[in-house]
Amino acid sequence: MDAIQRLIDGFIDFEGQRLSEVLTTNILLAAGIVGWIVGFVLQDVSYIVYIGLAGSLLAVLVVIPPWPIYNKHPLRWLPAGAGTASDQSAEGDGGVKVKKEE
Repeated sequence: MDAIQRLIDGFIDFEGQRLSEVLTTNILLAAGIVGWIVGFVLQDVSYIVYIGLAGSLLAVLVVIPPWPIYNKHPLRWLPAGAGTASDQSAEGDGGVKVKKEE
């Protein structure tokens, strides 16, 4: 049941996001090039549209579902309370440590 819930929730990691972006770009680019060539050779604009729509549908089917390939590098979070207050910088200081006056 837990595996089904994770599949429905759709979590992907940062590497999975990069992979999905690259796949989307390449699928749409390939569909556009193939559609243009076929439409040019056959002198029919409808082939360009149909091949472009087929490429868009393929990109949707490849990218939108949270396939397990998109979650191969999950983030490892620190346990709660792992850091101490002296190790953390003050909120809003941009990560710059400020020497406190006593």
